[in-house]
Amino acid sequence: MFELEFFDKETEELLEERTLSALTNEDVYRIFGFHLEGNCADVDFEQLKQIESIVGGSFNREGRDVFICEVQG
Repeated sequence: MFELEFFDKETEELLEERTLSALTNEDVYRIFGFHLEGNCADVDFEQLKQIESIVGGSFNREGRDVFICEVQG
């Protein structure tokens, strides 16, 4: 299972966590080019758009740093 984590760019405070139950390991590999294997990775604008198209949602990244993390499901 994967989560998106949104942090304030100025304060680095965690603002929001979103579980991505529809995202698979294969999706992550296709988007990022590697498996997370329990770790986190930075998410850029294009990667976030790809994630949005898979999960069918929209995420606000304005003023935020975005990370994807593999978590225990």
